[in-house]
Amino acid sequence: MEEIHLNSEQDDKYVAFLGGFPKKWLSPAFYSFVVAFIGYAAWVISGEILAGRNAGTPPLETAESIVTHLAAFSVLLTIIIIVCCKGLERIMYYLDAKRLAEQERQRAEQAEKRAEQEKQRAEQEKQRAEQAEKRAEQAEQLLEQLKKNQS
Repeated sequence: MEEIHLNSEQDDKYVAFLGGFPKKWLSPAFYSFVVAFIGYAAWVISGEILAGRNAGTPPLETAESIVTHLAAFSVLLTIIIIVCCKGLERIMYYLDAKRLAEQERQRAEQAEKRAEQEKQRAEQEKQRAEQAEKRAEQAEQLLEQLKKNQS
């Protein structure tokens, strides 16, 4: 039997739902759905009842019409919310990628600065070594002169 291994870190970030959207948007999406559905339901119910009364439609047909409106609206609203969440996710992905690219650029600049500083330090050490070598040569020449003067 074949085992399926999922990326649990990635899976923990998403809701197991059609289209799967980030968990951080689950509560806002749910509350948006509830508020919109309640508002639409109140509007449809009151409108259908008033229209049904005025037209003399039987209550069962009015109820069917209400259920049909609410069912269609809930499906459409769910699809709209998923599309919006996926769109927001894509936007956030690009913004995050842009932020990460900027951070990498700054790190590269800092690395270049550190490399330049190290190069300058190496150059300074080289100059100090040359100066020390010159002083050693001068000291050697002075020592030779002293020996010649003593002889």
